[in-house]
Amino acid sequence: MTAFFKRFICRLVILSSIVLPYSANTQAAMIGTGQAIANVEAQRAKVKDFVARADAQRKLAALGVGAAAAGERVNALTDDEAQLIAGRIDTLPAGGVGTEVALAIILILLLVIFLFDRRH
Repeated sequence: MTAFFKRFICRLVILSSIVLPYSANTQAAMIGTGQAIANVEAQRAKVKDFVARADAQRKLAALGVGAAAAGERVNALTDDEAQLIAGRIDTLPAGGVGTEVALAIILILLLVIFLFDRRH
């Protein structure tokens, strides 16, 4: 019984080592510097477009941040911060009550990031 089990396991390992590398659908490849920069710029543009919206401008004005200051703050974001905020924007619902809450969370996140940066 154990000999049969050992042969079965060995054959399964051999078969999987032959078949599994060819069954992967994902590709890993190097990306060029231009593509990486374009990705970062697209994320930063997404944040700029979000901050330029009328409802975001009203919320920022209520928090005491002008449109020009908000644009400067978006330009001052690091690549990681822009990616984080753009990711949050992507998870927003398409409409409804949740949009206002998510908008407030993103704007507060922006304010916290910039207040933290100014102190250090």
